[in-house]
Amino acid sequence: MQTFFEFSALFLFYSLFAFSILVALMGLINLVFIKKPIIYDQSKTSVLVSVLIPARNEEINIKRCIYSLIDQSYKNLEIIILDDDSSDQTFEIAQELAKKFQFISVVKGEKKSKGWTGKNWACYQLSKYAKGDYLLFIDADTKLQKNTIGESVSEMNSKDIDLISLFPNRITKTAVDKVISVTIGWFIFSCLPVIFSNKNPIFSSAFGQFLLFRKSVYFSIGGHKAIKDKILDDFELGRSVSRNGYVLKIFDGTERLSTFSYVSEKEALEGLSRSIFPFFNNKIIPFVLLLIIFLSMGLMPIFIMLGEFFGSKLTRTREMIAYSIWGLLTLSWAISSYRSKQGLWYGILYPLITTITVIIGVFSIITFLTKSVHWKDRNVGDEEIMDKSFQSND
Repeated sequence: MQTFFEFSALFLFYSLFAFSILVALMGLINLVFIKKPIIYDQSKTSVLVSVLIPARNEEINIKRCIYSLIDQSYKNLEIIILDDDSSDQTFEIAQELAKKFQFISVVKGEKKSKGWTGKNWACYQLSKYAKGDYLLFIDADTKLQKNTIGESVSEMNSKDIDLISLFPNRITKTAVDKVISVTIGWFIFSCLPVIFSNKNPIFSSAFGQFLLFRKSVYFSIGGHKAIKDKILDDFELGRSVSRNGYVLKIFDGTERLSTFSYVSEKEALEGLSRSIFPFFNNKIIPFVLLLIIFLSMGLMPIFIMLGEFFGSKLTRTREMIAYSIWGLLTLSWAISSYRSKQGLWYGILYPLITTITVIIGVFSIITFLTKSVHWKDRNVGDEEIMDKSFQSND
């Protein structure tokens, strides 16, 4: 009679086999369904687009971001930068550019109201200044290619889309950021069933580096005010669009949009820790199960190379399944690494990537449990927000 340990190990083994088939298949499907924006005749589009940029301590990035907007082929823009209580030269740099270009304006953010996260409060204020029929929220650490806005506006008009979001090319400078960039790419391109994004909000997603809304839709769903206490504003907005019956479209923007994320390992760890756990709505059990799956993915090749599993030599059938798991997971990681511009060879290194991701995931849980989530020299949310985050786990 099998021991409980043997039964659990077998269950995990075959579950991992089923999971590896699923993610490999999803990766191949998303190769077809996650497309790049199509170039349309931009001369037929003249709608005013309000580009809204929340910026806190972005003196390294803000000038590059603004100039990429100035150089856009689509010219009917107003650019509004909100300085979110920066302690560096962000405001001064943005203000200097605003003096040179009439379509750029810079405002000082108001003191954050209780119950709001910092970024949601900044974006909410920006939305009140916007005059355009389309609202484009972008992060200050992004750089757009020349035709990015024009292509996206044309795509939105031609397909009657209500929210377009582009998955960016992440320019990484730290080892931690590289690991998570590969992992994020894997989640998007190998785990997210994009074909169902408008059928069920749980499968919906969006990326804060580029959120192009119809203004009427943005306010119809309540905008950032409706998600004021949510840390992952982009994912929540995407789900809200889908939940309310509007049309969301995700595009591969790796050739249209770059984001320059973290400049140090500490900043990368803080930024990623605030994002990973909230992605699962702060549900501890699903998140822990995911960490177990990730650890199993990382350890599987080790078990194979040692030639043992469950304390004895693998049977012929289980050996074939084990090699299939390894091959299918390598395929799914290779596809996602290629699509996210992180390098095809990271598929081979996925055991190391998943193991490091587990460590970062554990750190993310700890920071939330201890209510010590920091980003850009301040707490992400106040005590009320952190307590509310865990009410659903009680």
